[in-house]
Amino acid sequence: MPQRFDPRGRANRALLVGVPEYQEIQPRDLRAVNHNLAQLSEVLRTGKLFEPDEITVCRPEGVDDFTRALNEAVQSAEGLLLFYFAGHGAVPAAADELWLQMRNARVVAGSAAVFQGSQSWSQILGTLVSSPAEQIVVILDCCHAGNAALVWEARREKQRVSQLMSVQANNLIGAGPGTRPTPFTEQLLRILKGGVAGQGGDVGFHALSEELRAYMTKHHRTERPEPWEPQSRPATSGVDVLLATDLPPEDEEEDRPQPWWRRRRAAVVAAAAAVVVLLGCGIWVLPGLGPPVRCAPPLELRLLTDPDIESTVREAATAYMASDANRTGDGCRRSGITTYSAGAADVVAAFRDDTGAWQQPATGDINPQRDIGAQPDIWIPAVSADVERASSGTGPAYASMSDLQPLASSPVVLAVPKSFTQALSQRDGRNLADLLKGLRSKYPQAQVRRADPEFAEAALLASSGLYTTAASGREAEETVAYPGPPAPTANDLLCDLAEVDEVDDRTAVLVPEHLFTTGGGCESGSRTERVAQYPDDVPGLDLTYVRVTWQNAQRDRDARNEAADGFRKWLVGEDGAGIFRGDGFRAPAGAGAGATAWAVKPAAGTLADTGPLAGAASGDTMDAALRTYRGANGPGSVLFLLDSSGSMGDKWHGPSGAPGILKQSLRGLGVNDTYGVWSVGEKDGTSHTDLLTFGQHSNADAESTIDKHAKVEDVEADPYKALKDAWEFMADQNTGDQRPRLIVYLTDDEEKDKLTEGGRLAGLLKSARARRIPVVVVSVQQGTCDPGKPNELIAVASGGRCLDANRSDLVPALQDEVARTGSGDQR
Repeated sequence: MPQRFDPRGRANRALLVGVPEYQEIQPRDLRAVNHNLAQLSEVLRTGKLFEPDEITVCRPEGVDDFTRALNEAVQSAEGLLLFYFAGHGAVPAAADELWLQMRNARVVAGSAAVFQGSQSWSQILGTLVSSPAEQIVVILDCCHAGNAALVWEARREKQRVSQLMSVQANNLIGAGPGTRPTPFTEQLLRILKGGVAGQGGDVGFHALSEELRAYMTKHHRTERPEPWEPQSRPATSGVDVLLATDLPPEDEEEDRPQPWWRRRRAAVVAAAAAVVVLLGCGIWVLPGLGPPVRCAPPLELRLLTDPDIESTVREAATAYMASDANRTGDGCRRSGITTYSAGAADVVAAFRDDTGAWQQPATGDINPQRDIGAQPDIWIPAVSADVERASSGTGPAYASMSDLQPLASSPVVLAVPKSFTQALSQRDGRNLADLLKGLRSKYPQAQVRRADPEFAEAALLASSGLYTTAASGREAEETVAYPGPPAPTANDLLCDLAEVDEVDDRTAVLVPEHLFTTGGGCESGSRTERVAQYPDDVPGLDLTYVRVTWQNAQRDRDARNEAADGFRKWLVGEDGAGIFRGDGFRAPAGAGAGATAWAVKPAAGTLADTGPLAGAASGDTMDAALRTYRGANGPGSVLFLLDSSGSMGDKWHGPSGAPGILKQSLRGLGVNDTYGVWSVGEKDGTSHTDLLTFGQHSNADAESTIDKHAKVEDVEADPYKALKDAWEFMADQNTGDQRPRLIVYLTDDEEKDKLTEGGRLAGLLKSARARRIPVVVVSVQQGTCDPGKPNELIAVASGGRCLDANRSDLVPALQDEVARTGSGDQR
């Protein structure tokens, strides 16, 4: 077993660098990086290796900000120096050196690409190895991260530098939906929090690297696509580095070196008059200068919650950890709290059916520790009925729930643009169907959206109201349908809408009321101002504290119970209520006289007195709504149009060629779905020939047929005729049922003139609006989906999407569209 470096008690430093938004580099939005930084800093802060003042979070505007933060960390680290980066990574050409790109980065094209606003990895690593730190650990989460290995291998100073890279060289990786950490960092956090294989204890660099590589290779693919394989380069000395632990030090504290600020008291006194502010890189706070107090590591609680309320719950947990209620008489912290969220449907299913796998993960597809997070000590669901649902399993239960206590409430509202004044005359006392009818009768252009009912419970509650008066789930879903996958949370929904003013201005949203106060977690200055309407048949959020205990966890049960109960008492007291009240939540139901403590001025656009609202949802209501949602969209029908004209010759082969893209999208279809492929090219007066007969197929058979028969032919394609024929064909299918339908057109756009000649485009757009069968246009050329281009106009008019080679996520985006229509991969 290799020698292990234990950094506890030394002067350590962690520099966490992330770029969640770019000015010019595409994609500009990497909001998942914010989750990376917040959760990784919390894991390190509540762990046993870094003091809070030893962690710096930096979101650099440019290279100067980054260099300043890097130099500060390098110069002050004496034990462990941890460097983490999440953002865009770029290489001039395959097998070249990695460059890390800051927010203002841009690429100057030429005979050799120039990356302005970026820093080469050779410069960064050269700075890192100048540190007096005993060990240096590097973690890179970016495209092309594996290219950093080239620089590491070329340096002599490798004895104390361990480097972990998120992906193999020359590969692009996705950042995920933005509602949670990036895929690589999400697994990094899981292992640091729960230990290797979820077993707790020590996590060293070697084991961390091995588990990350095994998991990512099995479960994720790069954009090429090929297996996603993180890379690692351990220090050549052979020393492993301790990165996380829930165990006490092996040696007595007196035998360990003291932190620099205890050993260099004079230096601290000289610096104590000022707080050092790093531009764009957070604040470093110097510790107090009183007699040193040797505090035992605080017990760490794990808190699981709903994504739509995570920010407020995290704020409450953070406030409690810093409060006097969480301090002993000598000022030591009693407990820490790690807050995380996961999709609500997955959480309920795991508690109901898979607590055994949650407690003791086994090899296989069911692994809640991997997919949700570590076993929680505390659960705060957004809806109290989830406790009933989670406890309804028929198999053995390894977790029990107790100490249920209401915390706060938030009605689910229809948030209508303030400009729709005629529809806002009566804001309460009507059911959701009447509110929607009144809105659309006065404003036919109005749209209505709701987040993903699988992920956040506010969206599932809204769905239960939609289904109450609709003839079918499919009919109800059509009232909130829009191109692209649903936003995971109400926060994401509001932020996504704010990016396109003309859509934001005409869209009402079903969201929890507290977002009128918190603002949805994104820049709100340019967002459409909305007014809340209160449907009286839609249940609202009723947040509930739940203590979760696990079988065979007796070692520290009493201490854990005491810590959890201390947090519960603080939450339901004035301090905890103040956090929820400040974020726009209302008093919990039945608060009685205590509700006066919640009396505050309502946020703009909301009502102080809402009139009677629906009572709390039942477990049966939630389960029925989820079943209806899942059954509303499948099985489906998809017709693929594959441009097979001669111009496609250089866009045909490999996974990024048109047939390869098509085959990858079949993963969202199953044997109950109906689909076919047309080879588009004019022959004998027809616009196409059958490549795969329209019908039900196994995906393997479909891929085999495409491999054998798809070929480029010496013909021209007429996209106008092909699309007209496709709409007529699909309109004749599925007569009498409501199964979803989709047309996918893969092209190189070389025959685009045939779409516009002789007024054809206007007629095509009219047909698109009348047929109501979405078209997803997929172009293997760049720039063909720009606003106003024919492809984009056709996709929007039909209710579909336009995807072109400008998108690094073209294949995943198409897979999402097909999966929304199909019933899933059932090979």
